[in-house]
Amino acid sequence: MQIPAWFTRTNLYYAALIVMIMALPLSKYVMSMAQFGLLTVWVLNKNILEKWKAFFRNRAAMILVSIYLLHVIGLLWTTDFDYALKDLRIKLPLLALPIIISTSPKVSRSLFHYMILIFIAANVLGTIASMHELLTKEIVDIREISLFMSHIRFSLNICVAIFSGFYLIFISDFFNIKIKILLLITLLWLLVFLVILESVTGLAIIAILSIFLGILTVFRLPSPAIKISLIAVLFILPTLFFVYVKGLYDEQIPDKPFIYEGMDERTPDGNVYQHYNTAMTPENGYWLGQYINYGELEEVWAKRSQINIDSSDARGNAIRFTLLRYLTSVGLRKDGASLRSLSDEEIRHIENGIANVRQLSESNLENRLRTIIWEIIVYKTRGDISGHSVMQRLEFWKAGRRIIANNFWIGTGTGDIKQAYQKEYIEMNTKLEHQFRWRAHNQYLSVFATFGIFGLLWFLFALIYPAYRLKMFSDYFYLIFFVILILSMLSEDTIENQAGATFFAFFTAFFLFAREQKMTLFTKKTIDR
Repeated sequence: MQIPAWFTRTNLYYAALIVMIMALPLSKYVMSMAQFGLLTVWVLNKNILEKWKAFFRNRAAMILVSIYLLHVIGLLWTTDFDYALKDLRIKLPLLALPIIISTSPKVSRSLFHYMILIFIAANVLGTIASMHELLTKEIVDIREISLFMSHIRFSLNICVAIFSGFYLIFISDFFNIKIKILLLITLLWLLVFLVILESVTGLAIIAILSIFLGILTVFRLPSPAIKISLIAVLFILPTLFFVYVKGLYDEQIPDKPFIYEGMDERTPDGNVYQHYNTAMTPENGYWLGQYINYGELEEVWAKRSQINIDSSDARGNAIRFTLLRYLTSVGLRKDGASLRSLSDEEIRHIENGIANVRQLSESNLENRLRTIIWEIIVYKTRGDISGHSVMQRLEFWKAGRRIIANNFWIGTGTGDIKQAYQKEYIEMNTKLEHQFRWRAHNQYLSVFATFGIFGLLWFLFALIYPAYRLKMFSDYFYLIFFVILILSMLSEDTIENQAGATFFAFFTAFFLFAREQKMTLFTKKTIDR
């Protein structure tokens, strides 16, 4: 049987790359299979010895691979080898992908454009699956609609897709106007989806990278008047956002103090009100701990709901606390009369975990901002952080800093970092519940705590040097990915799981090594490599 002419190792390699690009936002399983395919094609090449020689001549690729070798070296002073070996297995893409891609055939300009188009389409498919989940099921936490990976990893893929699509629409002349219009609609949808997903990380990266690219654009403009106008816009927009957020914060703060003269002493039913200064948390400008009579609430709730007031709502929070928050957010006192005044629909909302009436009417993004503000206020007033994704990070970072202080020079080693965090939380007497005692959620802190100051410096060098050596910071695609990557590492352990490690390793290697040409910033000019 004659083998078709198209059935070549090079085409198989390209096919595996395409499958990988499709899998990044859609499937961790297919992602693994694509990597296995890339490795198989690479190993079965008769010129594999030449490939190894090519790799060892590529200093940029070697430095990139050294991030994985740093984890191997960390075995020398580790004690928990079970965790260490699991960590090394998860991070195998950091070793394999730079070697494979840097020594494989280059991707042509046309194929690269189609690959980016496929990646954008894969992200759209991911959002369609998420919206199907949202529209057909009872969703308690909006993050649950990210079906294939964590919502943050998905949002990072979407960020890359949005800015890659920007290049295809406004800079490249490769696609015709019909495809560009379709792409523009697609990018607008991806941006809307980030709002639906309430992805603060994704939207923050979009905003920061847009400002960064805007600044680069300003310096390229010949007209001083246009430069001044754009600088003013870049200054005004963040200022308006700050004013907006400050307004949301001010709305939360009550006009009257917690205890003041002339407060009513009894409920409409004649029972005594209690005021709990341990719950001095504001909700839409009202104090949560004011005007409470638990006896009346328990009696009336038993008549209004089949769910016990001492059980949990659909989001896993105490019904009692959700009820108090909801009544406070409406401006009602926490007594029998107020609870009787609620509609049956509002009772269902409370059972479903709706703790603030504004959650029913405001946009996802505004709700998310109000939630963050509420978390900050709760932390300041009660020190409560468990389950609050933003404020928990302060405790994660505090634990990380303490681990660093005790392991400054060489860190804990690859396998002992998990134990170090659990031990540190105990010594800190943290208020975090056990299920929330996670790692740093900051890649730089994680590396510092695991490998010490020398490991951190090498990690930063390995992030920067490959692109510097290859002069790729002037390439649009690598630059936007690099900025997305380093920003994500401020609030996430980006490479500490399979999806994150593959996202980092693949796109770094793909944008650095895979292409015949690089695409210069803001121009249609390409440079052969």
